[in-house]
Amino acid sequence: MNNHLLLYPNLVAVRKAKCTQREIAEYLGISQQEVSRYERGEIKASIGYLCDVADYCGVSVDYILGREPKSKELLREDEAQILSLYNCLSPENKIKLSERAQSLLDMQK
Repeated sequence: MNNHLLLYPNLVAVRKAKCTQREIAEYLGISQQEVSRYERGEIKASIGYLCDVADYCGVSVDYILGREPKSKELLREDEAQILSLYNCLSPENKIKLSERAQSLLDMQK
């Protein structure tokens, strides 16, 4: 068995964040077993399947392929809040925040 799941590093996480295998299968008009085979990497997912899953789950195909950062919809509430605050900072303050976060991490160790 080739593990084609390596081609789609976020496929399972995206689906699990939004629905069950059965729910996505019903939406796509395929069997739950086929969804399971895609997710286990037993068969390669077609681009159409990836597009449909991405649309249903509200992410991009690039995200499923590991080419884009985590979608805001998949962030926990506290992560989204921190990201929103970070995005409001000036470039200089983003650097300061990064340095402070590193300091806190170093002290935590």
